[in-house]
Amino acid sequence: MLEINNLSFQYSEESSRLFQAFSFKAKCGETVLVKGSSGSGKTTLLNLLCGVIPKVIPGKLSGKITINDHDIKRQKLSELSPYISLLMQDPELQLFFPIVEQEIAFGPENFQVEPEEILSRISTALKLLGIEHLRYRETVNLSFGEKKLVALAALIALDPQIFLLDEPTAGISSQQIEYLKNVIKTLSENGKIFFIAEHQGELLDLPHLTIDLDDSGAI
Repeated sequence: MLEINNLSFQYSEESSRLFQAFSFKAKCGETVLVKGSSGSGKTTLLNLLCGVIPKVIPGKLSGKITINDHDIKRQKLSELSPYISLLMQDPELQLFFPIVEQEIAFGPENFQVEPEEILSRISTALKLLGIEHLRYRETVNLSFGEKKLVALAALIALDPQIFLLDEPTAGISSQQIEYLKNVIKTLSENGKIFFIAEHQGELLDLPHLTIDLDDSGAI
């Protein structure tokens, strides 16, 4: 379970406050759509949930974010990544290896998952997203949409409890969006939590809860 209690945040004393006493709770298997106008704090919220703010990006934060009753303030990013992972808007910021298979394998390898299990996770992630044909391709030669799906496959192979997806349908085809929907449905049925910042409306037909930052304490 992920819980937000009385969250308030601003990047600096001079900047506008994005959240004011904002609270929310998500249980296992729930999909949460994060809505709001430009500048309302959708990406900021995802960065707060995974600890990137304020551990990497500074800011003035109060309130509490807990995963399974553990306060994320007390944990390093490396300790959080097995539980909560972020898909950024720009996949270029998340791809570091020359070959797709290497990229997907890196997370599980870093956490000392057994080699046979890693291979199984790679195959499963590729199949779920319909990109099995990309397994041995060079990441530099992929399209924007393919890079985004490979970045997501790497998160799936890491097997976190909570997925944070920032504009996941931007730049991918309608067929790829259908694969993405199926992935979200399948993993949600297995107890995963999804937070999805999405303004295009492509995923609105998924069973979901909604955070509307224009009406929930964002100012």
